[in-house]
Amino acid sequence: MRKSLGLLACAGASVLALDSLLWWGGVQFLEHRLASASASGVAQSVGCPVVFQHKQRGGWPFRAQVSLEGVQIMCGASAGQGGVSYAVRHAVLDLAPWHPLTVQGTLDGGQVLAVQAEKAPAGSQKPGYLLLKTDGAPVRISLPSRAAEAGTLLFRTDFLHLVPQRGVAEAHPVTARGVSGKLVWNSHADVQASALALSFAAQRAVVAPWADSVDDVQGAVSLPGPMARLVALWSPDDTASNDPPASDAGNLGGGESPDGGMGSTSKDQLASSDHGATDAGSPSVLPSSPSGASPGYAEILVQHVGGRWRRLGISWSGRLVMATGGTPLGETWLTLSNWRPFLARLQQDKTLSPAQTVLLSKLTDQLEQRTGGREGPLSVPLQVRDGAVQLGGVPLLSVLATLHSVSLSGASAP
Repeated sequence: MRKSLGLLACAGASVLALDSLLWWGGVQFLEHRLASASASGVAQSVGCPVVFQHKQRGGWPFRAQVSLEGVQIMCGASAGQGGVSYAVRHAVLDLAPWHPLTVQGTLDGGQVLAVQAEKAPAGSQKPGYLLLKTDGAPVRISLPSRAAEAGTLLFRTDFLHLVPQRGVAEAHPVTARGVSGKLVWNSHADVQASALALSFAAQRAVVAPWADSVDDVQGAVSLPGPMARLVALWSPDDTASNDPPASDAGNLGGGESPDGGMGSTSKDQLASSDHGATDAGSPSVLPSSPSGASPGYAEILVQHVGGRWRRLGISWSGRLVMATGGTPLGETWLTLSNWRPFLARLQQDKTLSPAQTVLLSKLTDQLEQRTGGREGPLSVPLQVRDGAVQLGGVPLLSVLATLHSVSLSGASAP
């Protein structure tokens, strides 16, 4: 009996020792992943060091965890040049036997995307500015355990509130539920491949100040390479006037001890993304450059961003360019599907006044003439100028606000 108990005790001690050894090895792997990522992946091409205020190990006995407080990742900053930074209050990296090939993680608390300050040649400093703030439910992420020059990061969250901080979008924060997506990058991409590609989906989204929701939201956006061209997206302009990101991003992740950036592994390119790349047009406003050159602008391919609003299918696609210190411009298309039943419902529901019903009938007749009476989607060209989408020279958001006001006035009419 004593011998059996002794054997059990020895076996238990061996299991605990082995488990502790595996846990320690997993923690060391995660820390090495952080410390060495600055020499691989995106960090090697753009420079993405990570700083944090506090680090804690945990997860024993079944998993290895590293918790980071006040995390800030800065990319593209070098020798006085400004860069873009991302900050989050709390991040957890997790490695477990049931997902040995991936590192799982959780991002919790407020998040900030900002442009860092840039030192001018005369010794002065151009102020940085905020681009985007987010809050909501924790964001769960997944990335391969090995770092490489190309990588994929999966993300999902139950609730997300996006608050743009610049341009016309500043007045239109977005609230989305059931969000998921994938971010793919390739630091060796050329002009024929994507340096960055983002695909996403949401069950429902609401754009302020409108109360109506858009269902089945989906989107895919890509940025052709090479990676050095992306600097044009965050190069500071002389008109930046809002507070430097240190006031918010610094509070979230202004750590003192630098570590490496989080790389990822995968050979995924845009072609292996959830949505294939499509060129929505060749606008005449797009500049051209010699083959192999690195022009001072970045291209943005909006493959599609759309959803369903009151059973009306909406999809926006196009090709944009953004010069250093400038705003996006280009030519895009708004495609409406199932629009005939949508117009018919507006008339049948009697939500419009008689005068508005007559105006809608004229609009329907014009659309019938434009499409030749054929069934199918309706495409409307939209220009992008000064960072705003325009319909006939009028900002599209202003047009939508007017239509929304008309709808409300019609609904309240006796």
